Amino acid sequence: MLSFTHFLKEAALRVDTTQNASITELFPALAFNNNYKPTDINKFADWLRALKLSSPKAKTAFVTTSNVEAGAKVIETTSSMQAKFFKDKMNNAIGITNWLYSINRTKKIKRVVWGYREKPTGIPKNHAGDIFIFFNDGSTIGVSLKAGTKKSKEPLLNTYVGTTFKKIKQEKKLTKLADAMWDTVYSKIPGVNSVATKRDYMERGIKNKVTEKYIEYFLENEEAANKLYTEMLYVNRVHMTDAINSLSLKEFKDWVISNFNLQLPTTDGDIPLILVKAVGKTAEEKSDDLAAMIGTLTSFKAVLNTSSVQEWFIEIADATGNKAKMKMAIRSDAGVRAGKAPGKQGRLGKYTQLKLQYSGLV
Repeated sequence: MLSFTHFLKEAALRVDTTQNASITELFPALAFNNNYKPTDINKFADWLRALKLSSPKAKTAFVTTSNVEAGAKVIETTSSMQAKFFKDKMNNAIGITNWLYSINRTKKIKRVVWGYREKPTGIPKNHAGDIFIFFNDGSTIGVSLKAGTKKSKEPLLNTYVGTTFKKIKQEKKLTKLADAMWDTVYSKIPGVNSVATKRDYMERGIKNKVTEKYIEYFLENEEAANKLYTEMLYVNRVHMTDAINSLSLKEFKDWVISNFNLQLPTTDGDIPLILVKAVGKTAEEKSDDLAAMIGTLTSFKAVLNTSSVQEWFIEIADATGNKAKMKMAIRSDAGVRAGKAPGKQGRLGKYTQLKLQYSGLV
């Protein structure tokens, strides 16, 4: 098994999509709707701070009043961001703004709306768009935004292990995962047997006590606690690949089509989705190779990536002979520290709800 140090190197390479989102989604919408063309990150930030979000043009970027309030808080954070983060994300926002203006040259845009939590009227609540472009001709598209480097692979699916077991109707295998994690991970926490058993360690009140024991262990011996986390990732990957492989081809295709935010052809009335990635001050639409294959898929097989502690693949092939690997990962999306509530702790504090991500074909 790979070292936890190797895992940390992997984790450092990934893009924090949660922090990216508000800046790269909202700021371009505000700039475009207000006819502002940013070129300098500091001037852009100054313009945003001076902008009255209650003004008619600014308000067109928001769905609700609460979104306006959330937007004001996002703008406020620009004055306290770390320098590198500020530079990278503001440059990305400029890149996406430039992309909007390039689209506008060929097809006139009426307004751009931030799909923060609520979606604009007429957009399905589960639509994967981060921003929505309303054109003068009455058509609309949703845009899923990513930001990173030329070689980076940002998550195209962001969900959780337990949620996925339920989505694919494999709840019995989720129970087996919980049992296996007790046997190989949670039962190894010093003193845990005084507060929990295999039968009840996942229950709400008891779970917090187990997490408290884990925090104590982490603070006393972080290296040993991290070895348990590495084992947790392994057990999750093994059980997830087993669950995926138990699906029929139809069940697998239905799961992918319903959950992976594919850029599929639309029918009348549907709101199409496109993927746009920003790198520095440039942004461009990305193709969706998985969407092109899914309709004629003939086989799939989930396997571990033996060179990684968090990655796994789903090997796929279609009727035309094309073969590819879906790059998947299971990991924690939060750290562990004293003083943080048990329910917010990461790693072992996540139990069956570690992050599950898809970041493209390889």
